[in-house]
Amino acid sequence: MMAKTIMDVSRWQGRIDWDAIKARGKIDGVMLRAMGNSAAGKASKPYLDPYFARNYAECARLGIPVGVYGYFKAVTRAEADKELAFFRSALGGRNFQLPIAVDIEDAYQTALGKSKLTDLVAYCLSVVESWGVYAMLYTGLYFAQNNLYMGGAALKPYDVWLAAYRGKKPEPGWPFGMWQYTRKGKIPGVSKGVDLSHAYKDYAAIIAKKGLDRLREG
Repeated sequence: MMAKTIMDVSRWQGRIDWDAIKARGKIDGVMLRAMGNSAAGKASKPYLDPYFARNYAECARLGIPVGVYGYFKAVTRAEADKELAFFRSALGGRNFQLPIAVDIEDAYQTALGKSKLTDLVAYCLSVVESWGVYAMLYTGLYFAQNNLYMGGAALKPYDVWLAAYRGKKPEPGWPFGMWQYTRKGKIPGVSKGVDLSHAYKDYAAIIAKKGLDRLREG
């Protein structure tokens, strides 16, 4: 399969002209940020991305495949539970054709050490998966290599969306399904540079086939 082009956006892109993207953007899907978090160096305090609702509604109106990510800063199971509850509430009542990603990349979390942080990340992913959606880990190449046991049993069940801004696909020694290769993409309808990724799986087809497009009730 030829790699698909996936764009991801948040409040940093401001008000997007989604009709222009649909007409000329040449993208195959979008990952929307639903949950942001407190400033670097501070304890977890999640917030709803102010453009999430509009971005989701516009993608749904235009038939653009959509997934979601949330920025997690938890350093304890209790903080993770609060973030997960907040994230789930943001997603409720919506359909998703692409994965639901747990974004782990904050320096605040590195003091936990590899083992504890890996276990906490695996816990977050397992909870998201239990909602009946396609759970995915987003992280940066450097962060992953230095702060997570990517090849270990805890994270092996989960797909990875890897950020590494370069011209050649990275070879970290463990598999990943999406590669975020630039933060300076030029897309008609988006006034600022935007993150673009190559997806090496047909996530929309996988999610549709397995019925992972909507959160389970309860």
